[in-house]
Amino acid sequence: MKKVFIFLSIIAFVGCTAPNAQVSRIGTAGDGGSVGIGSQASVDIIVALDEAWKKYDFKAMRSMFADSAIFYTDNGSIKNIQEFLDDIAKDASSDTVSTWDMTYVFSVNSDNDTAGGEWVNAGFKVEGSVNDSTIVKNNYIEWYYVIDGKVAEYSSSKRKIKL
Repeated sequence: MKKVFIFLSIIAFVGCTAPNAQVSRIGTAGDGGSVGIGSQASVDIIVALDEAWKKYDFKAMRSMFADSAIFYTDNGSIKNIQEFLDDIAKDASSDTVSTWDMTYVFSVNSDNDTAGGEWVNAGFKVEGSVNDSTIVKNNYIEWYYVIDGKVAEYSSSKRKIKL
C-alpha cells in the first residue's frame, strides 16, 4: 500500500507541474527582428500618462518623458518635450474642450532592439467642441517608445470621424 501511495504521489506531482510558457514572436520589426508581446510595465506608464494628461498635470507628464524625448505630432511637426507640453497647455486654455477615452493599449518589442525598449500602441476616441457649438470627433493612434521607464519617442496620427 505504501508503494502505491508513493507511486500515485509521484504521478500527481509530475501531472500537476505546469509546462514552461512558450514565447511567441510573430512578425518583423523595422530593425529586422521578430516582434513579441511587451511588458505590462510599459503599458502601465502610458495609462498613467493618459491619466495625468486628462488632469493637465504637466509636472507628472514631464516626469514620464525622457529629457531627450522626441515628439512627432499628427500635424507633421517635430517637437521637444517643452514645445509638446506648451502645445497641450495652449489647447487646454483655448475655446476647444476635448474629452477622450483610451480604446486600447498594448506593448510590443523586437528581439533586435539592443537598447531594450518597447513600443506601446494606444488608441483614443476624442470628442471636442469649439465655442460650445462645433463638434469634432477623431480617432487617434499613438505610438510611444518606452525605455528605462520613460517615454523616449512619441508619434501620433488622427483620422476624423464623419458626423
